[in-house]
Amino acid sequence: MVVLHMPRRGRTLPFRPRIGAFLLLLAGLFPLAALAEPKALFGSDGYRIDSYRAPVPDTAPGARTLDIAEVQALVARGWTPVDVMGARIFEIGDDGEWIMPERHLSLPGAHWLPVVGWGQLEPWQSDYLDASLQRITGGNREAGLILFCKLDCWLSWNATKRIAALGYTNLGWFSGGVDAWADAGLPLVETRPEPYRRE
Repeated sequence: MVVLHMPRRGRTLPFRPRIGAFLLLLAGLFPLAALAEPKALFGSDGYRIDSYRAPVPDTAPGARTLDIAEVQALVARGWTPVDVMGARIFEIGDDGEWIMPERHLSLPGAHWLPVVGWGQLEPWQSDYLDASLQRITGGNREAGLILFCKLDCWLSWNATKRIAALGYTNLGWFSGGVDAWADAGLPLVETRPEPYRRE
């Protein structure tokens, strides 16, 4: 038998352990979170699948990490910025154009692929990534691509890993993304997503 001390009444009350645990749970003294399994942050294939806005590593698989000066220098040499900031609310018209409730600001000249950084892609999202990269690079897997989203954003890390796995060999990862760009006083421009061409 367990004894529960109840100071307000100045006495002790005997109770059975099962009933006592239930009462503590109802009283909020035993948080429900302690009963739940912690969410997995990564899938079995190594992609981040939850809590995408969190501190990121210093490097991304298959790419070199870039600072602002390096991004500017590579863009001047013909590398293409690819924004992978996610969008959850959208429609895609019959013409392949995206219909979205808010405008999106990005680096000048960037191509925006808003559904390719999630940890798990649906088949149409994988097809969209493949087809968009083919158009952007002209089919050249050695073309220079700079992947980014925002500061502390795993979407760009996921996308960089995924694009490297597709065989693209000249990848840069700009982990500071539009936040670092704007903080440096550099201009952002309104950007539309790459069209989704249904085959």
